[in-house]
Amino acid sequence: MSAFKENKYLKADARESLLGNLTTTVISIFLYMLSTMTLSELIANFRSGSILISLLLSMVVFFVVNTCANMLRLGLSCIFLSLQFGRTARIRDLLYAFRNDSNTAVIISAFIAVLELACMMPVFLFLTFFSAQDIPGYQVIYLLLFLSGLIGTIAIRIRYAMCSYLFLDFSGFTAEELIRGGTKLIRGHLGRLFRLYLSFIPLYILSVLSFGVASLWVSSYTHAAEAAFYKDLMGNTAF
Repeated sequence: MSAFKENKYLKADARESLLGNLTTTVISIFLYMLSTMTLSELIANFRSGSILISLLLSMVVFFVVNTCANMLRLGLSCIFLSLQFGRTARIRDLLYAFRNDSNTAVIISAFIAVLELACMMPVFLFLTFFSAQDIPGYQVIYLLLFLSGLIGTIAIRIRYAMCSYLFLDFSGFTAEELIRGGTKLIRGHLGRLFRLYLSFIPLYILSVLSFGVASLWVSSYTHAAEAAFYKDLMGNTAF
């Protein structure tokens, strides 16, 4: 019998950690989403008369934006991991990676951003060199490329999800050690984490009925469950 907790127990741990802390987590999630959406607008606004310069600018901005977003995700991990262990979490912890061991945080965030950029590169190339007038089925091709890039990005997020928590727990480690440790820790458990994420899809669908407002709570719930997953993993795995 597996010593690891089933999803229903991880989600129960997540709900318990959120009790009395929803204001902090929802505001933190809102600020994270607002920041990433604002940064993402920069990608759309970088244009040049030269096709190659436009492509280069789009890639650079995408990389910088995703690096900053990944650093904010480290801050979210700090908030939800603190709650999982019964510690006080503060909204300003969202900026944890910018204030603590920032060099390591930047390297980890940039590494993941590079992989995400590689996944979305076909989309950038397609948008740069083709237009709706150039080829038939433009929208279909774009959608397929975007979905494949999105799937690749999700796979990367799952593979390196535990690196954020290791960064918080092992401050003396180098970025390379944390990245390798994160992939080693999740080995054999990728499917479990993926199924945990999938279990929240019905709640995200229902949140549409609230015009997206409820998604702030669902996102808090998801991050709390991820932190519970890490705690359970560390409790049953030698690192």
